[in-house]
Amino acid sequence: MNSGVVITGVGIVSPICPFDNMDLFWNTLCSGKDAVRRTSLPLLDFDRKWLAASVDLNDSQRKITPENKLMFIADKALRMTMDDAGFSEGLDAGLSVGTVLGNILYKEKKLIKVNEQKSKTEKEDDGRDIEKSSLSYVTEYLAAKYMLGGPKLTVSTACASGTDALGIAARKIWAGETDIMVAGGVDVLSDFAIFGFDALQALTDEKVRPFDRNRSGLALGEGAAFVVLESEAHALGRGARLYGKVLGYASRSDATHLTSPHREGRGLADAIKQAVLEAGLNTDQIGYINAHGTGTVYNDLMETKAIKRVFGRAAYDIPVSSTKSMLGHSFGAAGIIEAVCCLYSIKTGIIHPTINFQERDPECDLNYVPNAAMERDVNVAMSLSAGFGGQNSAVVLKKA
Repeated sequence: MNSGVVITGVGIVSPICPFDNMDLFWNTLCSGKDAVRRTSLPLLDFDRKWLAASVDLNDSQRKITPENKLMFIADKALRMTMDDAGFSEGLDAGLSVGTVLGNILYKEKKLIKVNEQKSKTEKEDDGRDIEKSSLSYVTEYLAAKYMLGGPKLTVSTACASGTDALGIAARKIWAGETDIMVAGGVDVLSDFAIFGFDALQALTDEKVRPFDRNRSGLALGEGAAFVVLESEAHALGRGARLYGKVLGYASRSDATHLTSPHREGRGLADAIKQAVLEAGLNTDQIGYINAHGTGTVYNDLMETKAIKRVFGRAAYDIPVSSTKSMLGHSFGAAGIIEAVCCLYSIKTGIIHPTINFQERDPECDLNYVPNAAMERDVNVAMSLSAGFGGQNSAVVLKKA
């Protein structure tokens, strides 16, 4: 049983209350606010608008260009997290960042510019351009700005990236490599992502309805979130406030298909079982599950089957809710945002709802906390992520 890693700071920049305090974010989320709305592409000018959840910038932030938005919201979320933990720059701490697309808008902007020029008179990209286009640039940028001198990782495991960034960071502390790790995730809306998911027919054109019989797809989102993890001895030694403990983490592959999940939830079920085993718990001790819950037909059915496969009849007693029903799918940020939601359910005794739920699916028959928040004393919660390529991850969090 792993009981020596605690979370001492959290911070989120999301489409809901993006630059406000965490309590306002949480209360607004629990009220069932839907951040998904019609939006244009970030760069290209099309008549069509897609359903998505974006982080709106205020008047003083309008100078932030689309290609700089990733760094901006990541910086804001990390600053919020460091302040919450009571830390400043220059820590001997590690940094683990999950991202699916990285600084993709910078790449897109360069491609559009080259296409508009239609000539080779411009000089070739210099090394700085190549660096800013790399997947790991956001990690390098944040580590340098905050002078985080410990282990540094960029994790890109599809839509499980945020959860894996957290789990790998916890393992660094369990292994004794460091006492402090900052783990997070960040991604922004991009033309490439919207076009790609639209081509896959994965996007909804009405409402995100996770687990509902009439669900028709997901909505993309964006955001950034971080947590500070510490060895329990280090945190207690400095008198830190504890949000909760990280007890177990696992990652498993479907080994099935590039985009489609295993229809019976084999990989996700294995991840759940392994995370619970590593936590030293029994399945009946899990009090809440924050689902991947995208709103696509096969993901929601697979996830329901995976939960029932592990928990059996007890699955019907566990509240399961989808943060993505309100925030959309923010790729690398999703897993961290949802882990923080687990911590806040543990802290407040409130489980946020799955909104837009209207008609029960006979095959998705668990308690999805439909449309209204639930009061429930939660001691142990689990956050699940499932991504393309059969990437499945689970993390177990406990009251400190």
